[in-house]
Amino acid sequence: MSIDVTAQLVTIWRAALKNDALDAESDFVEFGGTSLTAVRIRALIRTELAKDVDLLDILDFPTPTELAPAVVAAPGWTEQPAQPG
Repeated sequence: MSIDVTAQLVTIWRAALKNDALDAESDFVEFGGTSLTAVRIRALIRTELAKDVDLLDILDFPTPTELAPAVVAAPGWTEQPAQPG
Protein backbone atom coordinates (compact mmCIF):
# COMPACT_ATOMS: atom_id res chain seq x y z
CA MET A 1 0.00 0.00 0.00
CA SER A 2 1.21 3.41 -0.83
CA ILE A 3 2.13 5.47 2.21
CA ASP A 4 1.32 8.54 0.13
CA VAL A 5 -2.34 7.52 -0.23
CA THR A 6 -2.60 6.88 3.50
CA ALA A 7 -0.99 10.25 4.27
CA GLN A 8 -3.36 11.98 1.85
CA LEU A 9 -6.31 10.27 3.52
CA VAL A 10 -5.10 11.49 6.92
CA THR A 11 -5.13 15.03 5.55
CA ILE A 12 -8.66 14.47 4.20
CA TRP A 13 -9.81 13.00 7.55
CA ARG A 14 -8.38 16.03 9.38
CA ALA A 15 -10.18 18.46 7.08
CA ALA A 16 -13.52 16.65 7.08
CA LEU A 17 -13.56 15.91 10.81
CA LYS A 18 -11.96 19.27 11.73
CA ASN A 19 -9.36 17.69 13.96
CA ASP A 20 -5.63 18.09 13.31
CA ALA A 21 -4.76 15.39 15.87
CA LEU A 22 -6.06 12.53 13.70
CA ASP A 23 -3.60 9.97 12.39
CA ALA A 24 -3.62 6.94 10.08
CA GLU A 25 -5.32 4.76 12.69
CA SER A 26 -8.01 7.28 13.67
CA ASP A 27 -11.48 5.77 13.36
CA PHE A 28 -14.00 7.81 11.40
CA VAL A 29 -16.92 7.03 13.73
CA GLU A 30 -14.98 7.38 16.97
CA PHE A 31 -14.01 10.92 15.96
CA GLY A 32 -17.60 11.97 15.29
CA GLY A 33 -18.00 11.00 11.64
CA THR A 34 -21.55 11.00 10.31
CA SER A 35 -23.13 10.12 6.99
CA LEU A 36 -22.74 13.75 5.94
CA THR A 37 -19.08 13.68 6.88
CA ALA A 38 -18.66 10.49 4.83
CA VAL A 39 -20.14 12.31 1.82
CA ARG A 40 -17.63 15.13 2.38
CA ILE A 41 -14.75 12.65 2.62
CA ARG A 42 -15.89 11.00 -0.61
CA ALA A 43 -15.99 14.39 -2.33
CA LEU A 44 -12.52 15.26 -1.04
CA ILE A 45 -11.16 11.91 -2.27
CA ARG A 46 -12.62 12.67 -5.70
CA THR A 47 -11.10 16.15 -5.72
CA GLU A 48 -7.72 15.40 -4.15
CA LEU A 49 -7.04 11.84 -5.35
CA ALA A 50 -9.23 11.61 -8.47
CA LYS A 51 -10.69 8.31 -7.24
CA ASP A 52 -14.34 7.29 -6.99
CA VAL A 53 -14.72 5.28 -3.78
CA ASP A 54 -18.04 3.84 -2.73
CA LEU A 55 -19.62 5.72 0.15
CA LEU A 56 -20.00 2.47 2.09
CA ASP A 57 -16.24 1.86 1.83
CA ILE A 58 -15.71 4.83 4.14
CA LEU A 59 -17.92 3.16 6.74
CA ASP A 60 -16.57 -0.36 6.14
CA PHE A 61 -12.93 0.80 6.29
CA PRO A 62 -13.13 3.57 8.90
CA THR A 63 -9.44 4.50 9.21
CA PRO A 64 -7.14 5.99 6.58
CA THR A 65 -4.94 2.88 6.77
CA GLU A 66 -7.91 0.56 6.17
CA LEU A 67 -9.42 2.70 3.41
CA ALA A 68 -6.19 3.22 1.44
CA PRO A 69 -6.34 -0.13 -0.45
CA ALA A 70 -9.95 0.56 -1.48
CA VAL A 71 -8.92 4.00 -2.76
CA VAL A 72 -6.04 2.54 -4.76
CA ALA A 73 -8.36 -0.08 -6.26
CA ALA A 74 -11.18 2.38 -6.99
CA PRO A 75 -11.81 3.60 -10.53
CA GLY A 76 -10.60 7.03 -11.49
CA TRP A 77 -12.97 9.94 -11.11
CA THR A 78 -13.56 12.40 -13.89
CA GLU A 79 -16.46 14.74 -13.48
CA GLN A 80 -18.77 14.44 -16.43
CA PRO A 81 -20.46 17.63 -17.59
CA ALA A 82 -24.24 17.60 -17.61
CA GLN A 83 -25.67 16.58 -20.95
CA PRO A 84 -27.92 19.17 -22.58
CA GLY A 85 -31.47 18.00 -22.51
